Amino acid sequence: LVVPLVRVNHTQVSHHHVMRVVLATGATLEISGAHPTADGRNFADLRAGTTLDGVAVVAVDKVPYSFSATYDILPGSSTGTYFAGGALIGSTLSGGGTSGATGACVGAP
Repeated sequence: LVVPLVRVNHTQVSHHHVMRVVLATGATLEISGAHPTADGRNFADLRAGTTLDGVAVVAVDKVPYSFSATYDILPGSSTGTYFAGGALIGSTLSGGGTSGATGACVGAP
């Protein structure tokens, strides 16, 4: 199922850190710690041995963010969730099924 993006925000950052989450599928996500998962946790809550959308989390580290801005998206779905690295995650923007916390989902140079 493909849905349009209803909203995209970008925020300039410096000295920002993100959570590098490595999944058992081989996917690596670098997302702000406050970014919500689809089940209501935050990425900072994830630990090796837990799961993200049913996929085993292999490693989690807080790492420096190497880009100048973070990007937040809101898909036009009833839940406000979307797939990143094959795992369903929440949106940081209000209007979906999330809390509206701030966080990064995509880096840009």
